[in-house]
Amino acid sequence: MKTSFLTLTYVTALVAMSACSQDNTATTDTAAENVSNTDSGPMTMHVPDTSNTDVTTAAEARTAPPMLNGSTITGKDFVLKADQGGHNEIGLSKLALEKGVTGDVKAFATKMIDDHTKAGNELKAVAQKKNIALPGEMDPYHKSLYDQMSKMSGKQFEQAYVSQMVKDHQQTVDLLNGEIQAGSDPDVKAWAQKTLPVVQQHTTMAQHNEGMNM
Repeated sequence: MKTSFLTLTYVTALVAMSACSQDNTATTDTAAENVSNTDSGPMTMHVPDTSNTDVTTAAEARTAPPMLNGSTITGKDFVLKADQGGHNEIGLSKLALEKGVTGDVKAFATKMIDDHTKAGNELKAVAQKKNIALPGEMDPYHKSLYDQMSKMSGKQFEQAYVSQMVKDHQQTVDLLNGEIQAGSDPDVKAWAQKTLPVVQQHTTMAQHNEGMNM
C-alpha cells in the first residue's frame, strides 16, 4: 500500500514537470516568434511621392508681373528691362488713345508715348555703343495685359489703365534708382539719372489720374 502511494506520487511529479517544461518551451517559442516578427530589419521612413506636386507652368510664368528690383538688376540686364519698360508704357498708352480716353487721361497717354519714345531712342544709342541687342517690344506680362484690356471700354478701361500706369512707374523709379546707386557703367548710369525725373513726373500724373477715376 505504501509502495503504491509512493509510485503514484512519483508519476504525478513527472507529469507536472513535463507540463511545466512544455509551457516554458511554448513561451520561449512565442517570444522568439514575436522577436522574429518585429525584427524585420532596419526601419525605413516613408517618403511621400512629390512627383505630381504642382509647379508653376510656363503659361503662369508668362503672365506673372515682372519684378524690377533695382538693387539686383544692373548693367546689361538693366538696359534690357528699361527698354521693355518703355515699350510697356507706349503700348498701353497707344491702346488708351485707340479706346478714346479723354481729358487728363488722354493728355497723360499722349505724354507717355512722347516721353518714352524719346527716352527709348536715347537708350538705344547707349545699347548700340555697348553692343546690347534690345528686345524692342513689351514683356510677356504686359502683352497678356494688353490683350485683356483690349476687351475693356469706357470707365472700366480708364481705371485699369491708370492703375497699371501707377504700378509700372513706381517699379521703374525703383529700377532707375537701383542703377544710379549700384550701376558701374557711366553711360548707362547717366541715362538713368536723366530719365528718373521724367518717370517721377509720370508717377505723380498717374497717381492723380487714378485718384480722379476712383
